[in-house]
Amino acid sequence: MPRRKKRLENKTPIARKTPLKTCKAIPPGKGLKRTANPPERKASRPKTASKGIVDLVKARSGGLCEIGIVCLGQAPATERAHRLGKGMGGPGSKGRKASSMPSVLLDACRRDHDLIDRAAVAESYVHGYKVRHGAARPSEVPVLHFRLGWVLLGDDGSHRPAPEAACVPGVLLPVVVCGPWDLLTGGGAVAEVLDRFGHAACHGLAGARDGLLACGCGVVVCVVEEMAA
Repeated sequence: MPRRKKRLENKTPIARKTPLKTCKAIPPGKGLKRTANPPERKASRPKTASKGIVDLVKARSGGLCEIGIVCLGQAPATERAHRLGKGMGGPGSKGRKASSMPSVLLDACRRDHDLIDRAAVAESYVHGYKVRHGAARPSEVPVLHFRLGWVLLGDDGSHRPAPEAACVPGVLLPVVVCGPWDLLTGGGAVAEVLDRFGHAACHGLAGARDGLLACGCGVVVCVVEEMAA
């Protein structure tokens, strides 16, 4: 590298033309102000069901975890686990209401809630803790309740024993209530069920035998319970 021919010299420092000024403190009450028309906040989705729905679930559970895989049903229920995703039916109010009915909610402790939501999701469907989106309604799908056994949960907070034929883990069948005339003629509730499960256009006559409703195509659609007179 060639040597510098001229030595570096100290230059005269640049003189500041304008002295620095200290800003005045902002008096109390004179800070930032909201604009006249602030942007509207989007309404947040409710994190849980309404108090009335929660009270129905608590009355059913007695305040204890209804899942009981980890806590064996002894832990206080501090959370509500959704059997069906909160987004059922889309983001509208109707969808939120449908995904927060008592038949969709299970009183749960934190550990069991985390288990069925994260660690053992596949097994949750086997025992009815989770319900797949489809034609079957949560109130029609059996769930293995820790203290009550296999039950069907009602939208009014009630529960009733599920028929044994519907409670085969992994192949849970929906349970539909039909009147005797519907079962005899294949109309009314039977016709609605066949249409809902995609068998309205099948050939052959549907019929109930041994508590099972089979379509004319040979597929077992659901378990039927005859409506009490």
